[in-house]
Amino acid sequence: MGHSALPSLSIFVPAYNEAGTIAAVTRKCLDAAKALTDDVEVIIIDDASTDGSDREADRLAQEHREVRVVHHASNRGLGASMAAGFRAARKEWVFYTDGDDQFDLGELPLLVEHAATHDLVAGYRLRRAEGGGRAVLSLCFHGLAFLLFSLQQRDIDCSFKLVRRRFLERVPLLSRGGLVDLELFYTAKTLRIPVARVGVHHYPRRSSRSKCLTPSFVASMLVDLVRLRFLYARRARPGVPAPP
Repeated sequence: MGHSALPSLSIFVPAYNEAGTIAAVTRKCLDAAKALTDDVEVIIIDDASTDGSDREADRLAQEHREVRVVHHASNRGLGASMAAGFRAARKEWVFYTDGDDQFDLGELPLLVEHAATHDLVAGYRLRRAEGGGRAVLSLCFHGLAFLLFSLQQRDIDCSFKLVRRRFLERVPLLSRGGLVDLELFYTAKTLRIPVARVGVHHYPRRSSRSKCLTPSFVASMLVDLVRLRFLYARRARPGVPAPP
């Protein structure tokens, strides 16, 4: 693929205490983006890191003119970081991935191959490089997504998605937790917009730990699922103002 693959591309990376990987991930994002277009930006969303990730992000922004940083004054969680990334992105296409370096940015062209015909191109992990706890949590999450939103999607929360701006602008982004991925799929389902699915590889963490197995995270996810179902039901009722 040459520089004409995409007209422009924003890549954002949510990061909370990823000092061991954020520099490598950012450089991989830059290399992948520049192979696809000349109009590039990479945005690091620092969610009030305490391990020096914030300083490393600022250093990367000084080193590369295409990189900028959004800092959160307090830790707001993955969902807020993802929403901040989508809102900060300025280009026609928006891609995001995690800051923990578990994905191969060299596989981004596999998603771009579908950009001419799809506004949402979603990666799914061919094999999750995680333990049994995450597998059980994922199974429960997908079951609830089906029960509450009638979503039948493989690997909803895979952090390897390419989104066209015209579609992104129609996504309400109401989630306070980590359900922004679910909102993308649910909006596509509601608007009858086809989604392209692409299998990608997933690798073990080289540093830091997953923040998704704590009791507080699981409880907040359950609350956010119910809250989000209520908000979308309210939006769908005629004559009822959409929630802020």
